[in-house]
Amino acid sequence: MDDEWVTIIHPETEGTAEVHRGSLPHHYRSGWRLLSADEEATLAKEQEKPDPPPVTRAEAAKTAKGKTASAEKES
Repeated sequence: MDDEWVTIIHPETEGTAEVHRGSLPHHYRSGWRLLSADEEATLAKEQEKPDPPPVTRAEAAKTAKGKTASAEKES
């Protein structure tokens, strides 16, 4: 039982952390709460998704340039 770790979530930031069960009172005072079973399933699915392929600098510059141009048109 000394090795029991749980996943908690901070509702405002939606950040998650794995902490020892013994530290829960401290985390509760800071606004954290245990992750529900539904949230754990969702988190597991999100972690299974592969990362998108890397973008080259040229592609990133093209995308940024396009966003800048469309923002100027709206003004």
